[in-house]
Amino acid sequence: MRKRLSKIVKDLHTNISLIGEFLVANGYDFNEDPNEDYPGEVVEFIEENYPAFLAKRNRQRMVSKGIANTVDTAVLQVPLELRIIEAASKEKKLIERIIGFTDLDWPYTVAKYSGTCSQPVEFSLFDEVICDLLLIQKLSPEQIGEILGLDTVKDPAERDILHKALTELQEDNMIEGDGSYIWLTDLGIEYASNGVKFSTFTRNFDLYVDTLGLNNSRTKDIFRNLKSEKSATYDRDSLPRTEQEVKPLAEFQAPEIHFPKNNFFLQSCRLTSAQGFKAKVWVVLLENFRDNTMRTVVYDERQDKILDALSEVLDANEKIKSELLETIVDMGEHAEFTQETKHQEQIDAEEKLIHKQEEIDRATDNQDIAKIKEIEKEIEIIKKHFYSLEFEVELKRLFDTTSDTIMIQSPWVKDRAFKKRVPFIKDYLRRGGRVYISYSVNEGFSGDPMVQDESMKQLLELDKNLNFYYCELPAFHYKNVWLVREDKKNIYYSGSYNILSFFVSKNMKNIRQEKMTKMDWDSELEKQYSEVFKKFGMKYIDAAIDEFHTLCNNPPVSINREYLQKLRQVDNTKLLPFRDIGEPEFDRALRELEQAKSFNLDYYRKAFFESEIERYKSEVETLTKSSVDPQKKKLLQKEFSSLRDEFIDFLDLQMGQANQTAIAINNLQVYAQKDKNKPARTRRYQ
Repeated sequence: MRKRLSKIVKDLHTNISLIGEFLVANGYDFNEDPNEDYPGEVVEFIEENYPAFLAKRNRQRMVSKGIANTVDTAVLQVPLELRIIEAASKEKKLIERIIGFTDLDWPYTVAKYSGTCSQPVEFSLFDEVICDLLLIQKLSPEQIGEILGLDTVKDPAERDILHKALTELQEDNMIEGDGSYIWLTDLGIEYASNGVKFSTFTRNFDLYVDTLGLNNSRTKDIFRNLKSEKSATYDRDSLPRTEQEVKPLAEFQAPEIHFPKNNFFLQSCRLTSAQGFKAKVWVVLLENFRDNTMRTVVYDERQDKILDALSEVLDANEKIKSELLETIVDMGEHAEFTQETKHQEQIDAEEKLIHKQEEIDRATDNQDIAKIKEIEKEIEIIKKHFYSLEFEVELKRLFDTTSDTIMIQSPWVKDRAFKKRVPFIKDYLRRGGRVYISYSVNEGFSGDPMVQDESMKQLLELDKNLNFYYCELPAFHYKNVWLVREDKKNIYYSGSYNILSFFVSKNMKNIRQEKMTKMDWDSELEKQYSEVFKKFGMKYIDAAIDEFHTLCNNPPVSINREYLQKLRQVDNTKLLPFRDIGEPEFDRALRELEQAKSFNLDYYRKAFFESEIERYKSEVETLTKSSVDPQKKKLLQKEFSSLRDEFIDFLDLQMGQANQTAIAINNLQVYAQKDKNKPARTRRYQ
């Protein structure tokens, strides 16, 4: 869809000069006129690549000014699987590795009760005086009225006031009498001594009862915030029924019913109804390689966090832990969970982590925050081995915290896995980073393609971005990730994890998990990287040559600016990373392409210039038949002058046809400004 320059600038929240800088840098013509209309393919090119250009430009400016280069990480729709293992990774100890994860329906019940309760009420002044009198001695209603100055014999209103006050005290079990005298009950004496009385009321309340054992002050708050579904059944035996069973839970979950500290007391209650629920949570299993034990952590996707209270309850339930382990890990007859032989390299790496864990434990006990941070930096350096789920977190960290160059080599590219990677790749490109994806040529072992259909569509779409590259390489089975940084602190990961064809999922039946190892960059790795990088360069130079030959062999009937632009764009920014890579074949092909491009571009530019001269010549011949508007003549002069400046290198045309056409434009006769309908008499504008 075509767009005006002003609309492009508005949509990208930028300014015209920066868009111009971007277009010129990529070989496009640029006119600062806001009304300049761009074709759909140019608009798409700008929208795909301008954000990365701007991010890189801003980053370079910050570095030149000495400002810290922080990465602006966009909020991504991070796959749930990654959110689960990332949250668990923050909780796990150095001596633990993630085995896997699964979903769990956590059963709980919401029980509804009707309770009779007593509530503290401050004495009114009237109540306080009556109770103070009765604390001294028994009195008749008439005596109390007389002391209070009330005429209860002759004045019905004053008699009613006293009667009402005594009735309320009696209903609250504070006083009793035999008809002649009134005295305080034991409860009344207690209330009068404390200056407070209790009113009795009936109220409905709810209790959340956890079937697995979390019944404390946080039970209600935890479960009512979880995503839950109703259950057809519930554990009736787990519900508290008697007053004594209800009180401990009510004290935390319904303090308005029973909270002795504030003198709220549950007198009696009855269960009215109950509803079973299943909280939808995730459980991650962690293996401790120091003592071969297993720990569980519970994750809630709605709150995106680990639930410590539920984790503790589940971790104490060995039966459920065993069931979860069987769900996640194939415990068949050939399983060797935690008993398999370890290589010495793995043993040495684990010993280092065990030692660092002990240091962290001591620093934690001493509340030495500075020491903990120091150890964490040391761990980042010594951490070399990443199992399947650990590497998922590590790979996400690379995409989140860098914006340099990431190259991924994986034999297969499968739809489910690659779809999960694409959001991170797009964000990396948006921030100015480069991404290279390579996969293996099909060896013919099966009919399945190395790249599945949807993944290939994604690769082709991503390839529209100047900073994304993909390439098919000779048959290979290794899996590598290269991080090439501007500060030269390069990192290399290699191992058996199928990065682009596998993605973590629940109940992953994989006991001997794949492993990736981080290696320090050296001359040998530099050579390996360079060899792969050259193959990318050859793929894209060959593609550029093919595109150029196709363009040259299929010119339009009338050469136009759009065609010239396509010729210029053949050698665009896409080839820049491969210049001077030390590959003679690439350098030769690039020279030949540039020579052919220069020759053909000159040829078709000249053809376009000739056709434009003829177009202006034809227009002038039409205009010479009558006088023209002076503004029309000035516009023609300006346009043709600009055209001549653009093609100043074609001297033969400039001295001949172009010069003749310019003279013809200058000799156009204009009519007078005062009478546009009358031609000027004899005056000519030269």
